[in-house]
Amino acid sequence: MKWIRQWLKKFNAQAPAPARAPHAQAANQVQAAKPVPEQAPRGEDSPEVWRAAICQARDKALALSWLAGVQDEAGLCEVATRAHIAEVRFAAVQRIATDALLEQVAQASRDKDKRVYRHCADLLRQRRQADTNRRRAQEIADQLHALLATAPLPLSRLRELKDQMSLLGDAGEPGLACIALMQQAQARLQQEAEIQRDVQAQQRAAMTLAAECAEPAWPSSEQRADWHARCATLRQAQVALPDWLAGASARLSEVLGEIETRLAALAADAARVEVCEQFLATQESAGRECTTPENAASASAEVMANDVAVNDEAATDVVVTVVAATDVAADWQALSKPEHAAAHAALEARWQTLNVIPLPQPAPELPAAEAEQAEPAAPARPVRTRPPLDRDAVRVLLDTLEQAIEQGLLVDADAAAKRIKTALTGHNLPGALESRLQQLQAQLETLRGWARWGTEQARDKLIAAAEELLKFDGDVDALALAIPKLREEWKHLNAHAAAAKAQWERFDALLEKAYQPVAAQRAETAARQAEIRAAKEALCAEWEAEVAGIAWEQADYKLIEARRTAMQKQWREAPQTGFRDERPLRKRFDTLIGNLDRHLEAARASERERREQLIAAAEALAAQPELGRAMSEAKALQERWNQPVISVRLKRQDEEQLWQRFRAACNGIFERRDAARAEQNAQRQAVAETRQTLLAAFAAVVATPLASDADADALRQALARFRSDWDAGKPSGRDATDKLEAQARDLQQQAQQKLDALRNEKYRARFDLMAQKAALAERVEAAAVVSAPLDETLAAAKAAWDALPPLAAKSENPLAKRFAAASQVTQAALAAGHAARADLLLDLEIDLGLPSPASCTDIRRARQLARLQNRFGSASPQAAETESLLARWYGMAALPDATFEARVAAVVRQCLAQTAAAREG
Repeated sequence: MKWIRQWLKKFNAQAPAPARAPHAQAANQVQAAKPVPEQAPRGEDSPEVWRAAICQARDKALALSWLAGVQDEAGLCEVATRAHIAEVRFAAVQRIATDALLEQVAQASRDKDKRVYRHCADLLRQRRQADTNRRRAQEIADQLHALLATAPLPLSRLRELKDQMSLLGDAGEPGLACIALMQQAQARLQQEAEIQRDVQAQQRAAMTLAAECAEPAWPSSEQRADWHARCATLRQAQVALPDWLAGASARLSEVLGEIETRLAALAADAARVEVCEQFLATQESAGRECTTPENAASASAEVMANDVAVNDEAATDVVVTVVAATDVAADWQALSKPEHAAAHAALEARWQTLNVIPLPQPAPELPAAEAEQAEPAAPARPVRTRPPLDRDAVRVLLDTLEQAIEQGLLVDADAAAKRIKTALTGHNLPGALESRLQQLQAQLETLRGWARWGTEQARDKLIAAAEELLKFDGDVDALALAIPKLREEWKHLNAHAAAAKAQWERFDALLEKAYQPVAAQRAETAARQAEIRAAKEALCAEWEAEVAGIAWEQADYKLIEARRTAMQKQWREAPQTGFRDERPLRKRFDTLIGNLDRHLEAARASERERREQLIAAAEALAAQPELGRAMSEAKALQERWNQPVISVRLKRQDEEQLWQRFRAACNGIFERRDAARAEQNAQRQAVAETRQTLLAAFAAVVATPLASDADADALRQALARFRSDWDAGKPSGRDATDKLEAQARDLQQQAQQKLDALRNEKYRARFDLMAQKAALAERVEAAAVVSAPLDETLAAAKAAWDALPPLAAKSENPLAKRFAAASQVTQAALAAGHAARADLLLDLEIDLGLPSPASCTDIRRARQLARLQNRFGSASPQAAETESLLARWYGMAALPDATFEARVAAVVRQCLAQTAAAREG
């Protein structure tokens, strides 16, 4: 760059050059600029001249600064194809944006500049890929629009489009539109999934309601009202279902229709029950005891058989009573009864409690005067005789009653009392027995009272337990066991005394409400088992179709066996349905697997036969006299062994047995070759042992630490001696590159690295010593600047200085001078030293190729231009020169600066790295 210095000298010595000729002389200027690249263009030169100068320039920094003034892409295209400096060409092509020009530069640089060509090709490829992505994104967006117009959304197709979107890169606006549409589709898919879950929940609720309506217990009015409300809610939800759920809506509608039919029947039964209850309430309020015609006839016969004398009027009353009872029974029979079994049974039970006819009371006796005036009595009816009273039997019954009362057995006591009443029909007991009977009856009434009280208490406890079940949050199975247990206890209490209707309805309603989680769980379990059954049936159908479509003549049996294993794994991992459903499904699956096993076993038999033939052929080769031919045929048999005709796996035991036999036959053929190779290996082993001994001895030397320069010299001599001895004992042929060679190379590298590390450590120690001595001088300078007492500080620093080893003279002198003048330093001298340090540090960074802070960019550029004028063409600074500059930097008295310390540390590291790289090169 001598022409630059000459031009700068000429420019500084002369006045500004006069204006050049007009643009008409541009061609001559371009022609003049091309053959003389050393001449720089002027500001008034045409763009063609500037481009020609840039293309012919040999200085990279200058050419890049000129390139910054080129603005048109055509000029940049010319520079990118014609410039001499590769960095200038690459800088020019980076500013080109037009595809046509990039294509032109790529064609021109295909075989000339790989970096420029790669940049153009990558940029054009990225743009083409972006165009493809945008076009593909638009196609996906159109498909998403089409999918969003359908209901329900096809999940598989949506997943395919999502996978295709994931492969797209930057697609611009179409890509954003695709993302928005995909989010809309996913939201729609989630909404449809929620609708399907709601439909399933409605189906389960409908099945639960249907199960509740079908239970045999007669529901209360509140429960029927609740069923009607739930059915109406489900019906409204079913009507609001979208059209694409027509199948589920039809199934739900069918279940709701059955529920509505059942509720209508219950409503009709409820009306009948109300009529019957009103009839029974009327009879009970009138004090009339209802009876059937048969019971009325028996009651009349009993009255007629009574031995008590009755007059005609009493007989007439009995007849009237019987006739009235007969009419009431006919009215009861004419009433429409409910079809519900429990309700019908309850009404009949109430009717049966009114089926006893009261006996007519005897007429009062009239006075004698009135008796004479009374009408003559009717002829007396014949009196029937009755059997005498068995007093012994009555005593036995009284003993039984007394024993039952003492033991508190109310049921047995009631039974004994009824038997006594039956035995005493129409008879009177003597005074003692009558008194005893009255006492026992009083005790029985007391026992009944206590029983009623205890029963009421027990029922209250059962009702409280039923209320607690409403708060039960444990296992539903435990709840399912607790509810029947409470019902059984209630029935047991009914044996002592019947419960009030309101009390029973309250208890029953509580248990029905507590049973709802159990019913819901069982309905959910039934629905889940139905889904599992349907899924397993679908799996069986799919696998049966798959097996039916296999062409066994050309089948891949390994693939079929893997598929069989996958089927079994999938079947085992599938959830279990109910026992009744699981058993036929398991039989169906076992039939499918058995069909596969039959074909697989036939293929395994064929493969076993083929391998038996190969074993026989291998065993016959043992008698082959020619070893080479026998080995060739054995290898051919091994290849045939590994290439079966039918791709089927044998069972592990059969595979191992056949392989052991075949391998034993082949091993007998190769034993003769192994004997010859054993002798060659022995020779190689002897050579290897010798070389191993040599390696061990040298490894011991390498492992010895380098404590002094004498140790380093000994290591260098051992390295040279090892190389000579190792090369002398190197084997010939392919054994020359054995693993011992790698160990030898590693040991030599370790030895060389230890020597290099020692050199580097000595080199780094010099820099560290400079920094330590500079720190001592800086400590004294800091004390001197603040006018503090220097005696102690200077003495301590002097003692530390003397304790440090000396440097070389060219490095020690600047530091010694700084330390000697540290006590007289001033603030101005430190500020001047800080500026000088900044300049020197910038020179060091330029020499070593290190970056400088952003604030020093302009100063560094000016310094580089100045150095181009003064030192252009000089080689890179040597390590000794850099060390001298660092000694000058440390020898300058300056203000402390942490930024400078970090930068000079980077300079030291770079200097060490360059020295190590130069040594390795």
